[in-house]
Amino acid sequence: MKRTILLLLAMLTLTPAALRAQEAESLYTGWGAGFHIGVGGMVPTGSLGDDLKGCAVFTGGFDLEYQRARLKINVSYSQPSFKNENPYAVYDNQGRNLQLNGTASTTSLDAGLQLGYTVLRQGKVSVTPCVGVNFNRLKWDMNTIKWEKDEDGVDRPQIDNVTDVHENSTGWTASVDIDIMLGGKFVDLGGKSHYTSSVRITPFITHTGYGHLSPAAKGNWIGMTVSYAGLSRLLSSR
Repeated sequence: MKRTILLLLAMLTLTPAALRAQEAESLYTGWGAGFHIGVGGMVPTGSLGDDLKGCAVFTGGFDLEYQRARLKINVSYSQPSFKNENPYAVYDNQGRNLQLNGTASTTSLDAGLQLGYTVLRQGKVSVTPCVGVNFNRLKWDMNTIKWEKDEDGVDRPQIDNVTDVHENSTGWTASVDIDIMLGGKFVDLGGKSHYTSSVRITPFITHTGYGHLSPAAKGNWIGMTVSYAGLSRLLSSR
């Protein structure tokens, strides 16, 4: 009898908590949409590091979620500097440069599409590994050089023409979104929803290669960004 009473008391204690958890889950349809914007840094590895330097990166994008699954669309901008002043290795028969970079830094634009799954939700922290594909466009100015003799009869390089050049790359990317929730509130966006804001810390690795450079350059960009992330979760009509 004593054991039965203790068991009943335990059930009565746990039941309200279980009901509250079920009630909270029933509030949501499972769908959510949001955005993220942030800044960070990255460094190149492999032969990519022979041509380019590390740099800051600015990032932003959109998230679409269902239950624990996440579809992430990401765009980033950076300006890595060239180490190699003649990346296409264009020389005359005397070994002198016939091309030189016209700008110290390139313009790099990335567009990525990733799928993720939240493996941990503990209190205000969630962890979501993501993998996907990344498209990159690297652009800069290139000077065409000609050699002319000066008044003293010494050959000196002169800029003959300036052209825009670019390299494109498609590669894989992987990241881990660590979201630390700041707070939430109920809002009305054409229907009831619950908006939450978070600080998102994202270490990432992106594979990139440029086959037209001489020699060809390929490797990984390894870095981390810190972003503000906002997410609206749709509420159930029940």
